[in-house]
Amino acid sequence: MKIKHVSIPTKVARPGMQLGEVMMECVEKRVPGIPYMNTEGKLSGRFSVRHLFLLCCIPQDVIQGAHLLGDDIEHLDFPHIIADELMAQKVDDFVFADFIQLSPNFQAIKALAIMEQYNTSYLFVTEGDNYQGVVTRLSIARAVVTKACCVE
Repeated sequence: MKIKHVSIPTKVARPGMQLGEVMMECVEKRVPGIPYMNTEGKLSGRFSVRHLFLLCCIPQDVIQGAHLLGDDIEHLDFPHIIADELMAQKVDDFVFADFIQLSPNFQAIKALAIMEQYNTSYLFVTEGDNYQGVVTRLSIARAVVTKACCVE
């Protein structure tokens, strides 16, 4: 199964876009991140929902002590962030330079192996400079469950 058959087309994040718009794209398309395209029209990074939460929402000491937290922790709910203010911020400050891109003709098994190797749950499908979509573990799983994996 080639990854072009299981990629999810998305918008790309661009300089100056608000986090709310970028997050909405990820939520609507059910992807954990999308690529960032610089002013020259080149993919130059990625936006990651996970990393946004790590940077803005989860204090490091809460992460370190997560296994010690009980169930009654309402007092730890996000008091230090206001969602409207966060979503109005520009995506530019939340872009990571590292990202993985594969050709649309790569096999899904190779995409899964690379995801494991780099401890990620998604990668980008590109043909040269042309971005085509995001492949996730779940998009591959969906193809297996629906038997779309037999498409060549």
